[in-house]
Amino acid sequence: MCLLLAMAQETSPLVIPDLPFADNPDPNLCGIPEPWLEDDPAWLTGYYEGKLIAPQIFLYDSHLRRKIVAQVKSGAEIKILLRQVNPSLNYYLVRTLSEDPAQEGWVPEPFLSFEPLND
Repeated sequence: MCLLLAMAQETSPLVIPDLPFADNPDPNLCGIPEPWLEDDPAWLTGYYEGKLIAPQIFLYDSHLRRKIVAQVKSGAEIKILLRQVNPSLNYYLVRTLSEDPAQEGWVPEPFLSFEPLND
């Protein structure tokens, strides 16, 4: 029975959670992704307004957030590949540096930090 439950959980898609901040109201008005030309380090952060709200950060297939493509621990170091400037909420395409294998996906800007976390 436990094996069947584990197999079902592996194949079940993750539920896309609501964001604790405003998302883009009209996807047709969103910007075009541009290369990120900086080499500064960056980290994923699950902190929002001073509280840890997401110990695991979801990476998405796009700024539309139709599918979760990876889960990464808050505090993971990342490399930014692309930035998409949008009317309400910017998104970044990131690749993890501390995961093996590396995980890649889009993350909303509030879950990105240019300072390491001091948990």
